[in-house]
Amino acid sequence: MKTLFCFFVIILVSAVCLSGTVYSAEQVATGKDVLKDCSLALNMAQKGYIREIVNKGKPLPSIAEQNSAARCLNYVVGFKDALYVSQLFQEKNGGVPLVCLPENNLNNEQAVRIVLKYLQKNAQLFDCPQAAVVFNAFYYAFPCKK
Repeated sequence: MKTLFCFFVIILVSAVCLSGTVYSAEQVATGKDVLKDCSLALNMAQKGYIREIVNKGKPLPSIAEQNSAARCLNYVVGFKDALYVSQLFQEKNGGVPLVCLPENNLNNEQAVRIVLKYLQKNAQLFDCPQAAVVFNAFYYAFPCKK
């Protein structure tokens, strides 16, 4: 009985560990995901987008497409804002920021366009994690003068 219990515990622990590993692996977004989601976000943000697709008799964006576009905006805008706050903190405390965004910051559309432009020029980064891609996009667009 004790052996069966130990076997059950080992199976349970293994299943939990493996499911956690599989779950985390599925959650790692890449440059491809950023490209797809952000392209969709820019398309949906165009003036007259909804009117145009309705006039052409096309279906409205699905919930999945809306979620993808929102995922891009949330991630890129959050990343941009975190970089900006970090930059202000570093400048105030005598440090050198890694990224020097413009004084008036960027609007959200500009931020997404910078990331998309960077990805389109660097297709070799499609399989890299989205954090690396988005950081590099801002890093190369707004290097700090040392």
